[in-house]
Amino acid sequence: MDRFVLKKYDRIVVLTQEDKERNWRPWKNVSVIPNPAPPSSRHASLIPKRIIAIGRLTYQKNFSSLIRAFAIVGQQFPDWSLDIFGEGEEREALSSEIRSLGLNSSIRLMGKASDVPGILPDYSIFAMSSRFEGFPLVLVEALSCGLPVVSYACPCGPKDIIRDGVEGFLVPPGDEILLAERLCRLIKEENLRKRMGGAALERANVFSIEKIIPLWMSLFEELSENTY
Repeated sequence: MDRFVLKKYDRIVVLTQEDKERNWRPWKNVSVIPNPAPPSSRHASLIPKRIIAIGRLTYQKNFSSLIRAFAIVGQQFPDWSLDIFGEGEEREALSSEIRSLGLNSSIRLMGKASDVPGILPDYSIFAMSSRFEGFPLVLVEALSCGLPVVSYACPCGPKDIIRDGVEGFLVPPGDEILLAERLCRLIKEENLRKRMGGAALERANVFSIEKIIPLWMSLFEELSENTY
């Protein structure tokens, strides 16, 4: 955006600290307030041998990378499966890749998810392979039901939501081998999976409506004071 236009605004609000630092560093009138997510009414047991991913079947979401990573996972843990929820223009290409890797019995393209909070607790790990994001609210929804997360540390969002080694793992974008290794570790180490699931529930509180509303109120009060 043109710098002369930016100067006209009292405050610009972005969703992540990473976005502010990457794209708005010279500007002093930028604040960070993330989107809120409602708490889940049901928490994951972390027992089902199933991994979930959710997003549009597009270039951005990079599900082909997740599919290749899961091919490695499946060699070690053939009793685990991956369900990908979403629709998009890459559906046929992803279906073809799944077939070519011989993963028809362990990876399913589930179509559009009509009730994301309702299906998340039926899984034990949430995976994200995006090339880029804005603020992936689905990560917060996963935390809210106690799911540990394995995600590429793409710009922008995952690094603001997930603390590596606490609620899950952040992986350098495109590192499919490490992505597979982190998934395998959570599969293999049940105690770690449950510990990270518990941390996920606590982390979700940061993004509760009760925590986000005061940030907006504080911003409005500050701006109001500056007008006098």
